[in-house]
Amino acid sequence: MKKFSLILLIIFIANLGCKKIGGGGLCACSPISGPSFALIIKGNSGVDLLNPATTGYLDKNQIQIYSKDANNAIKQISFNVNSPFTYTADNKVTYYQLTSWELPILSKTIDNTFYLKLGNDKLYELNLKIDKNSVEKLLIDKKEAPKEYPNSTTKPISEIFNLQVQ
Repeated sequence: MKKFSLILLIIFIANLGCKKIGGGGLCACSPISGPSFALIIKGNSGVDLLNPATTGYLDKNQIQIYSKDANNAIKQISFNVNSPFTYTADNKVTYYQLTSWELPILSKTIDNTFYLKLGNDKLYELNLKIDKNSVEKLLIDKKEAPKEYPNSTTKPISEIFNLQVQ
């Protein structure tokens, strides 16, 4: 009887601890993915400033993304620089992208004001508007950043934004 009660208890605990968000099925122990953030940084005439083949490109070590707390202490935010990629034959992103999974998560929990510093140049203020599973809008210095339109198609890729650096 004790073994039977123990088995029922284990099943009960597993049932409570392993529910899908929104219901639908018994177990959902796989990780939940959140919204992603990607930014293409273009120089004058549309040159890719994150591409190592570009003269005067921005190395990852020359870029900072951070937030400030109430005491103005700086908290660095992790990011990567990803290579160009292809969704489908007519959806190709030909620019390198600055990406961060941490930035959208933090934008839900703190002030939602972040800072992007590119080399020794100007400091940009970033504000994100997060929808349920995507970054809906990016404001750079209080102006809405345009989304990336790969290969002159009419539909933008929803999570990739452009920053034109002068």
